Amino acid sequence: MKIRSFTFDAKTLKGNFKPSTAAERAFQKALIAVARTSGHIIDNHIDGISIADQKKMMNALEDYSKQIGPWATRQSAKLLNHVQKSNTKSYKSKSKALGKAFQVGLGDTEVGSVATRLLLEQVALIKSIPIEAGTRAQEIAYEAVLHGTRAQPNEDTIAELQKQLGLTTETAITRAKLIAVTETARATASINQARAMSVGSGQYRWHNSGDGAVRDSHKFYKGKRMQGQIFSWDDPPTLDDGTKGHPGTFPRCRCFAEPIFDDE
Repeated sequence: MKIRSFTFDAKTLKGNFKPSTAAERAFQKALIAVARTSGHIIDNHIDGISIADQKKMMNALEDYSKQIGPWATRQSAKLLNHVQKSNTKSYKSKSKALGKAFQVGLGDTEVGSVATRLLLEQVALIKSIPIEAGTRAQEIAYEAVLHGTRAQPNEDTIAELQKQLGLTTETAITRAKLIAVTETARATASINQARAMSVGSGQYRWHNSGDGAVRDSHKFYKGKRMQGQIFSWDDPPTLDDGTKGHPGTFPRCRCFAEPIFDDE
């Protein structure tokens, strides 16, 4: 793979292709509400350190998962609509910086196809939050049963199991946040790539957030700074930690790609 180094200067960035923090916050808020409701359903079925009726609890969570389907579709559509508008604006900014005009609407078909796929995947993820919360609660309850068969649980053991069951909601919230961060970045990356390739971009510059939270494999690549390195859209790099993909396609990744055109 041909790689070129690039000395990053924020002023040289043509177009804002970063994931939208506003869109991410709105999506996260919606998903956290699902996590909290899932936790309430579980709480209603907890009896001490056990679940009164696991089947009944899971049925309730599955019913809730089905009920939120249309709502989940709307939340995903809001996110994707925001990402698409932001992406279009970024290309207009890039166009102005390059002194060239991209044809209005070019790439919309490709972007639309990607957005449709993302919507279906995101709805499935949102609907999985209640089910996974219930599965986690069952695992904790099973641990309680094991403690009971091995030895008489003491006060500390009971308190810890009760604490873990009580934290089921927090676990669901953590997963909801992960989905929100990851899916906002993934949607931004996927839509950006679809439009970039449709308007003739073969490569991109890798940019990261530049702060202390950037993982090492996104800071350096084969001994060189990752910031500004150039890669091909059709050949995602295999990073130093063994993972492979374009910026923004990894869990919790806040990196992003700036498309490059032949006349740059």
